[in-house]
Amino acid sequence: MTSTISRTGTNLAQRAASTLTTAGLTTANAVTGGLARRGLPAARALGAETAEIRRHTASSPRLRDGMFHNAEQSEPAVDADFRVLLDMIRRPGRPRGPIPVLRPDFADQAGALRATWLGHASVLVELDGMRILTDPVFSQRCSPARAVGPARMHAAPAGVADLPPIDVVLISHDHYDHLDMPTVVDLAARQPGARFVAPIGVGAHLVSWGIAADRIDQLDWWDDQVLSFGHGDLTFTCTPARHFSGRSLTRNLTQWASWVVSGPAHSFFFSGDTGFSEQFDEVGMRLGGVDLTLVAVGAYDPVWPDVHVNPEEAVRVHRMVTRDRVGDAVMIPIHWGTFNLARHSWGDPIARLLPAADENAATVMVPQPGGAIDLVTRSGTGLQDPMWWEVCA
Repeated sequence: MTSTISRTGTNLAQRAASTLTTAGLTTANAVTGGLARRGLPAARALGAETAEIRRHTASSPRLRDGMFHNAEQSEPAVDADFRVLLDMIRRPGRPRGPIPVLRPDFADQAGALRATWLGHASVLVELDGMRILTDPVFSQRCSPARAVGPARMHAAPAGVADLPPIDVVLISHDHYDHLDMPTVVDLAARQPGARFVAPIGVGAHLVSWGIAADRIDQLDWWDDQVLSFGHGDLTFTCTPARHFSGRSLTRNLTQWASWVVSGPAHSFFFSGDTGFSEQFDEVGMRLGGVDLTLVAVGAYDPVWPDVHVNPEEAVRVHRMVTRDRVGDAVMIPIHWGTFNLARHSWGDPIARLLPAADENAATVMVPQPGGAIDLVTRSGTGLQDPMWWEVCA
């Protein structure tokens, strides 16, 4: 998609945002924190207050002036251009027809390397007999309130009660379309054996929602954590991403991240939300080629180029983290088709992704929501119609 939109409005908004005082932000957080303590669900969904988050992040060497920053210079994702707002109101990302959704059929035993796409950035990965669930969002809206905010364009393929036993819930950052309070609270209750692995600071939100601190592991960029389960050890490496964080007025109090998860025999990369970064080349060099990548391909826009990759950049990220294994590794596109978060058309991410993958000798498999792919046999459900998305685009 091309655009002739001026950044004048965006730059004005950025300058206006930068004039917000620390006192004003503190007051706003105090108000929402007070509402949360009174039990208002929307206020509670905002998560931990600033002071509590800072108790969790105080040891991070990556804090600067009390906030986290990208390694590369990025323009803040603040947007007040009236034409952009009009474009979003027109909802260009709506599909033309119903999105086909499959109901997953989870096996009793986790496989060697299998991935079930549950919509947006939610993927259930079976890795060497263990199960990792990424950024679970099963609510109707990605918002602190149930009546406003981006709504799902297809039903959730499964609910929390339908999931098999989960070993780890893996979180990339604290935005509402990646960290959904009702979903993670329900998961914590129904999956008492599941651990939560998140970037540093995000654990403060989880604790504020009643999840026990001893179930939470928080990592900073390039930290490792080894967790042991019945089928072996899983190593979680918190790797860089180019994005931002925040659930209210105050931004970047918590870290954002991508992840590499390694089991005894297989490994995968999870991008979370990210703009393009040369740091992914370092991920590939440090951690070797992975077998599977889950890379965001949607919600890109010329107005915010630094915080969401476009499809062509997503293929470059895949190549970087798989390195010399790019011919064998498989990329599953995520972060598209579920919520209308940008101005591109519904099917544009895949229409652009597949030619870019062909040009770069990258293997891409696109399951329907609820579809599962066995990466060992290269087969699965939701792949019978190889161009299923075209009826919606």
